[in-house]
Amino acid sequence: MTSNKRKEAIEAVQHFIMNREKSLRARNTSIESAVGSDSVKNWSMTQLHILSLVKRHPCQLNNTSLATELNLSKSAITKAINTLIQHDLVVTAKKTDNLKEIYYEATDQGKQLAAEHDKLHQHAEEKYYGTVQSF
Repeated sequence: MTSNKRKEAIEAVQHFIMNREKSLRARNTSIESAVGSDSVKNWSMTQLHILSLVKRHPCQLNNTSLATELNLSKSAITKAINTLIQHDLVVTAKKTDNLKEIYYEATDQGKQLAAEHDKLHQHAEEKYYGTVQSF
């Protein structure tokens, strides 16, 4: 690798890191406005991904399907979903033909937060794509 290419690579990585930090600050601000400043919480990416999936597939996903979709353990899903339920972002539902399985649905507040996450996720993907394209 030439010295010039190395310098370009380092600058690109630095630019990426600075943009990532800027995006995280913007994400936290967006989350605060979506959830309300009284109940601000630093949501994990797992919780946000779950919320996004539940919003897109209301009353169709349970712990097993979420674990499969996100490639996580069922216990990790349970922990994340319980936090979302406690903060009134997700509610449980049961189907009339199967009262044993618990499915999830996003509340209005959860839908707002999921929409913010989806926008930020799309924005981040576009930035990552732009960074990769420069190589």
